[in-house]
Amino acid sequence: LMSVAGCYTNFHLDFGGTSVWYNILKGEKVFFLIPPTRKNYSLFLCWQKRGAQELIFFPDLVDTCQMVTLKEGDTLLLPSGWIHGVYTPKHSLVFGGNFLHSLNIKRQMDVAYVEKQLK
Repeated sequence: LMSVAGCYTNFHLDFGGTSVWYNILKGEKVFFLIPPTRKNYSLFLCWQKRGAQELIFFPDLVDTCQMVTLKEGDTLLLPSGWIHGVYTPKHSLVFGGNFLHSLNIKRQMDVAYVEKQLK
């Protein structure tokens, strides 16, 4: 994954409730992480359906949002179902991937339900 400085990916869930890993080869990424709770999923659905994502910063709607900065050589393992946004302050080259496993089947199903509601 290559990203130019200043890129931003708005808040989302990774498809199918997959877990994901990121390794920063070059550059830097800032992740904004929101825990996978029923309340947060409900707020996320409303925020998505409202269609005004450019006007409402999703973390302003939730109780908790954690910020994690990844620099060259850092790796992040993001468990299934975490709502997240990503900012790229420096040109970046990142390796990563999505995967399913049997340890979080319930959460993967929760994400599938959210995805179905957004169709």
